[in-house]
Amino acid sequence: MGDPLVPGHRYGSGAEELWALVVASFAGWEQRVNEAAAAAGLSPVSAWTLVQLDPKAPVSQKELAARLRCNPSTVVDPTDRLEEAGLVIRRANPGDRRVNVLMVTAKGAIVRKQLISRLLEPPGAFRRMPAGEQARFREVMREALTGSASDPDRRGGRAAEPKGSKRLRPWRRND
Repeated sequence: MGDPLVPGHRYGSGAEELWALVVASFAGWEQRVNEAAAAAGLSPVSAWTLVQLDPKAPVSQKELAARLRCNPSTVVDPTDRLEEAGLVIRRANPGDRRVNVLMVTAKGAIVRKQLISRLLEPPGAFRRMPAGEQARFREVMREALTGSASDPDRRGGRAAEPKGSKRLRPWRRND
């Protein structure tokens, strides 16, 4: 199989090739997010924002920004769009009226459920994979995502980032 990410590149290790395959799979994820968002009448960013909101647990925009790993001011536009669409409402936090919380509406819960269903529908290759291989793959992926304390590139279960860097998401489009 040719390199799905960098044509003509020869891998230096099996780990490098594996990582390239994971990165190449992001293109399928991007397409899936874009299609699911379009079906819901939302931008990809607004759709992913809605997915990050638990209908049973209102959250502040600051907490939502932490979930999305972005600046709190960044969530204003997608939450405005979700509110305009009747998918979320903003209310003062009863515990601290200086803070607004976002609550998913009944309509928002339905749209969110549809988005999650479309986004997490396993591709055919995963559905055809034997249960034992699925279990092993899940185990390996969980380990890769949580990292280990001895791995200098990992901090608190997330990859370390250069100070001041902006996290890029492969599914993001201009919103």
